[in-house]
Amino acid sequence: MSKTLSTDVVIIGAGIAGLWLHHRLNKMGVHALLLENKAIGNAQTLSAQGIIHGGAKYALNGILSKATQAIGDMPARWQACLAGHGDIDLSSVKVLANHQLMWSKGQLSSKMLSFFASKALASRMQPVPDPERPDIFQSHGFKGSLYQLDEPVLDIPSVLKSIATPYQDRILYANPEKALSWQQNGQHINSLNIGDITIEAQQFVLTAGEGNEGLLNSLNIKKPAMQRRPLQMVLCKSKDPSQSLPTLYAHSLGSGSKPIATITSHQNKSGNIVWYIGGNIAENGVGKSLATLAEEARTLLTEILPWATLPELEWAAHAVERAEPKQSALSRPDSAFVESKGNVHIAWPTKLALAPDLVDKAIKKLQKQGLVKHQHNEQALLAPAPFGDPLWDSAFQ
Repeated sequence: MSKTLSTDVVIIGAGIAGLWLHHRLNKMGVHALLLENKAIGNAQTLSAQGIIHGGAKYALNGILSKATQAIGDMPARWQACLAGHGDIDLSSVKVLANHQLMWSKGQLSSKMLSFFASKALASRMQPVPDPERPDIFQSHGFKGSLYQLDEPVLDIPSVLKSIATPYQDRILYANPEKALSWQQNGQHINSLNIGDITIEAQQFVLTAGEGNEGLLNSLNIKKPAMQRRPLQMVLCKSKDPSQSLPTLYAHSLGSGSKPIATITSHQNKSGNIVWYIGGNIAENGVGKSLATLAEEARTLLTEILPWATLPELEWAAHAVERAEPKQSALSRPDSAFVESKGNVHIAWPTKLALAPDLVDKAIKKLQKQGLVKHQHNEQALLAPAPFGDPLWDSAFQ
């Protein structure tokens, strides 16, 4: 026999976008169910470095692009949440670093220095005085430039728990082995079927990252289309935990308009520090073997930190598929994306930091469709969705 659940809004995909929207809606008194077919934070969110970007790394060519402007207000939005008075109370989140750093091993060009000091970036970026530099930059061998960015770095598992916990009973596991289908009248979706369970709702929001592609196909929606931009991130940790790597949250600058590498530090369950490395090496590492990638990363660290003595390292690689609305030439989208097809709303945040902006847009779309709050019975027809495991504890297995 079929069983039926009812709700105001069904959200599919419990990454940062789905979680943030789910929390906001329920806090507003809208009954929302969030469905996840793997684990909370699976894929892109738990693959993030935890940096709440403010756009500075997109402006190293001296031009404030649309991407820089779209993301510029996000650190302040997140900081308000971390202080407990923003859209969501994130005061329980573990903050790994209050600021990101940018460094170059040599002197920056006069053009870049003048840009850093301009009105556009002066409030977001300041040079770090010698006495305040982290230990790794206290060495006499470091002769370059060091700047501090107004961009916090957050522990993603604690972000997920903080957002999910208040309404966790409405975050449900949708077993991928159960057939998924829709009941619809023209473009209007009446309900979603998962096996023998029917979920009725006024509106549906797709926040499943790369899973949106299959959902759009199941709905026979051709546009918006999705693109994938792959990365292969690099991780390393000391083979001897008693000689752990130092903590570092920084972009390494070269002469180009993009950071050479972005390094964040994360403690695994045994207390060892794992460096998670993105940037050009991750962009160019797609399809390479671990041995090749590890050798390139070892050479890179020697080039960008020539004064530092690092311990013997163990290496891992982690493939990430960045799922986004399709752009010409597979370029990076400038901002968060929400588009409506009847009462179905398709969303991609494009960056972790842009989740609050995406949710603002999604709520406006829902309200424009005439969203009404109703009372609904809570029925345990689906199991709760589990939390995903931190990357730092699984990548080296």
